[in-house]
Amino acid sequence: MKMSAPLLNSHSSSNKLHLIPFTEQHFSILIGWFFSEKDIVQWGGPDLSYPLNEEHVNSMLSKTKTIPSDSFCWMAEDDAGELCGHCQLVFDWRNGIAKICRVVISPQHRGRGFSLPMVSMVLEKAFSYAEIERVELNVYAWNEIAIKTYSRVGFIGEGVRRSSVKVGDERWDTAIMSMLRDEWVASSVSVIK
Repeated sequence: MKMSAPLLNSHSSSNKLHLIPFTEQHFSILIGWFFSEKDIVQWGGPDLSYPLNEEHVNSMLSKTKTIPSDSFCWMAEDDAGELCGHCQLVFDWRNGIAKICRVVISPQHRGRGFSLPMVSMVLEKAFSYAEIERVELNVYAWNEIAIKTYSRVGFIGEGVRRSSVKVGDERWDTAIMSMLRDEWVASSVSVIK
């Protein structure tokens, strides 16, 4: 399917963060943010294993090189040039759906308000394509901080896939959240500056 050029929009971006393309230079930095199987599954889902390695990360990056691109990967950089986050956007062009996934804030930057502007910028990028009518994400139901952030951005909970993932001896539920284009356009999303 041919994708259109990004649309201009009226939502503002944060001056606090910048999204930069994820490259091979970022592999070791990203890998260093995860310290357990639980960390890896929370970020990347049950198909990844601990320890994360360059082969896993390179596989994600290779998916950004298709035409039209099936996905984008970014690192978030603050005004001081420090890498503080990572996020991916995966497209289903046929159905007009984008999925925000693999969202993480570096351990040393957590609790400093970076997730809201980063997710807002990725959401803005998703809706910059006219074909995209829906943006969705999955988040583990126990991750109340992430769910609160996604709700503040304007995502709506749709339901829960119960006992959907096994991590060690634990079973995790997966919450499903989404936002439609009309909801995004109508929202007065306020990105922290």
